Amino acid sequence: MTTNEIRKFIARILCEGVQLSPDAIEFIVQSNNIDQITNQIIGKLRKLTRKPLILTSETIAELLHIKRETVKLRIDAKEVKEDIEIVFNASDVINSEGNIDDFISHFISRFKKIRRIILRERFDARGTITIREAKRIIKKYNDKVKLICIISSKKKADNGNIIFEIEDLTDSIRAIVPFKSNIIDKAEKIVKDEVVFLEGRIINDTFLVNEISQPEVPRINRHSYESENFPDIYAVLISDLHVGSKYFMRSTFNRFLLWINGKIGDEKIRKIARRVKYLIIAGDLIDGIGIYPNQEKELLVKNIKKQYEIVARYLSQIPKHIKIIVIPGNHDATRRALPSPAIFKEYAEPLYKLPNIIMLGDPAYIRLHGMLFLITHGRSLDDILATVPGTHYDRPAEAMIELLRRRHLAPIYGARTPIA
Repeated sequence: MTTNEIRKFIARILCEGVQLSPDAIEFIVQSNNIDQITNQIIGKLRKLTRKPLILTSETIAELLHIKRETVKLRIDAKEVKEDIEIVFNASDVINSEGNIDDFISHFISRFKKIRRIILRERFDARGTITIREAKRIIKKYNDKVKLICIISSKKKADNGNIIFEIEDLTDSIRAIVPFKSNIIDKAEKIVKDEVVFLEGRIINDTFLVNEISQPEVPRINRHSYESENFPDIYAVLISDLHVGSKYFMRSTFNRFLLWINGKIGDEKIRKIARRVKYLIIAGDLIDGIGIYPNQEKELLVKNIKKQYEIVARYLSQIPKHIKIIVIPGNHDATRRALPSPAIFKEYAEPLYKLPNIIMLGDPAYIRLHGMLFLITHGRSLDDILATVPGTHYDRPAEAMIELLRRRHLAPIYGARTPIA
């Protein structure tokens, strides 16, 4: 079957207002008569009062009354060879001594890296100059200038104007976004210490801003799920077990263990479990000791090593063909500042003895079969939720997007998230 023929039947079905999963495409391609089955699917869809959002092979089987046995079974994750590449592990790069030179080099590195991202990915950032150059040029010409700078301070004036102190590696200047400007909402969301791209004019030694841009969410070339070389498997992402606390959801986690072992659920749910190849745990495996005032009143297990022993007993029940990838959270036995090394072995030795576990620092970049994952506990979400208007604790994904827009996992220095 040619690529054009595949595109043709996909387009026909998409026109019916539904999406096609990769296994549905494979199922149709493997049928004896593609035009016939496509016509049958479209005919059935048009009779439905409520169409499915995504058409899977199982949905097709139900629509066309095909026996489940004739639908190609998904691959069992046990048969798939693991493919893990550790791209970045915070444990390997922590070498700060906490002196003033480290502080300065941190901000210089931040500025240079994000400036490079902005110049590479934003076409409108071409032609940027330094603050020192802008001050010199503006004495001769009153032209608009473009700057890439770091926000060293931010405040809101009584008249509603947003006032920034901005700087780069050459100089600093005061910047103002007028209250009546059409970018005032953007300015409200800018946080201290982030690197931004500004356009405007310098008037009386003040930079009057008429455009603000952030590095923005990166564009990623997604791995092709239709590739014959890409296995049909899952990675499960969880976090915040808080074992040792009386609030640990023991019953729920036991059900999770039963599911991942294929012991509960209907055939559809068990089939998903059979496809799980990786389990990523993004921190706070335990509740820890002395994390917050009066925590001991909420602990069922008041020994940190015993908390990790319990975690290890739980995770030992994960099937051995599933690779477990763990980073620390702020409740775990690691340093409080970011980046954080992997959970300290002296406290969590039972975890390190598990044959199918990888212990990494926070943050970590890994590739699973070519698919890139950024793993972090997300401590700095508290900073974003406290400072960026429109973000809420009940909608954490919005705060995650705000971090991505800034291309930094902890953009605010000296707030709730320690950086060292």
